[in-house]
Amino acid sequence: MDAVLYKARITENYITTINVFDHEQISFGNDIKNPEGEQTNLTYKMSKGTVILKKIHLPSEGSDYSIFAELTQYSNGDAYDRTGSVFLIPTDHPVTFLKALQEGLSVLPIYKDKQGKAYQGEVATEDYSPLVELMRFFTPFGIRKYNDSKVFGLKWDDSTYFKQDVTPILSKYSGDVWVGVFIGNYDRGGHIASLKLKYYPNEKTERTTAAPRTWICPLFNTVNVMEMSGQEYGTMFDQDSLTVNFTVPVGLKNLQLQFISTGHGGWDAGDEFNQKTNQIIVDGKSIFSYTPWRSDCASFRKYNPASGNDLNGLTSSDYSRSGWCPGTLTNPVIVPVSNLTPGKHTMKIAIPLGKREGNSFSAWCVSGVLLGEFE
Repeated sequence: MDAVLYKARITENYITTINVFDHEQISFGNDIKNPEGEQTNLTYKMSKGTVILKKIHLPSEGSDYSIFAELTQYSNGDAYDRTGSVFLIPTDHPVTFLKALQEGLSVLPIYKDKQGKAYQGEVATEDYSPLVELMRFFTPFGIRKYNDSKVFGLKWDDSTYFKQDVTPILSKYSGDVWVGVFIGNYDRGGHIASLKLKYYPNEKTERTTAAPRTWICPLFNTVNVMEMSGQEYGTMFDQDSLTVNFTVPVGLKNLQLQFISTGHGGWDAGDEFNQKTNQIIVDGKSIFSYTPWRSDCASFRKYNPASGNDLNGLTSSDYSRSGWCPGTLTNPVIVPVSNLTPGKHTMKIAIPLGKREGNSFSAWCVSGVLLGEFE
């Protein structure tokens, strides 16, 4: 082999790679036959095929790694841009999202907004932790499957490739965990997805103190991963806010919230195409606000063969959106909350949800996880 390949092979030996999914179909309405029980390293398809799930084994907690998730995706029939999520299922409480995937939404705790509308499993309770989101991604319009579409001056890519640093969250988990990928769609061909987790050893330095003990507290996740089983969209922000109670233990430092937010509602007045301020309120005091917005969506035109062309020369995938573009990741926002004292607290997420128009409605996919270290 040549010197370049030799160097690459040497480097690979330092990296721990977990091949979670390899060209798995994520689709809707096909026959499903899952393995019996809860076996390790076998793929389960849930929620009518729109969720793939696997129990895997992670390296020991506190190991000195930088951890990255790599996701590759392409269309196997679905032509549309879809919400996607890579997630981990906490299993440290009596009620888990795993049971909901296995048995149905009725096992999940209910959160009600001021109008009395019920949302299943989207907010933490004393007996339940919501899904921990590792990566929020969006499929483009029909990449690969619709690459026969001809547009002058464009050559379509054959897949989307996402790679994101997930060290802050995944370094806090070890041993057997359930990891899944969701892509919302109503197509029998759907999408093909592959997922790897890569553990890169950090530079060896002499450690003078023991690695700090870490703390993680999943608070909320309104990505309705069981959308095709009837899980509600995140519309609780209509004349209201999402509210969650949590407890901070004694002895924490470097406390921060990892927050991901994207707006949806795909018509002119929908929140997908209109800027809306997200406000984070803790114990009645606003601690952070920002407006999720992506104005660079036209940069990803080569991923979107099925989005069409308007007479003005633009296409649907070009337009700016609320924190996402077709064919991109949405980066988390890191919010310091280090001044919280030990004890009970309340967090609210307030977003001015747009009004419904006929059958069209807006919704927000928000997820939040508290992270910290013990002194």
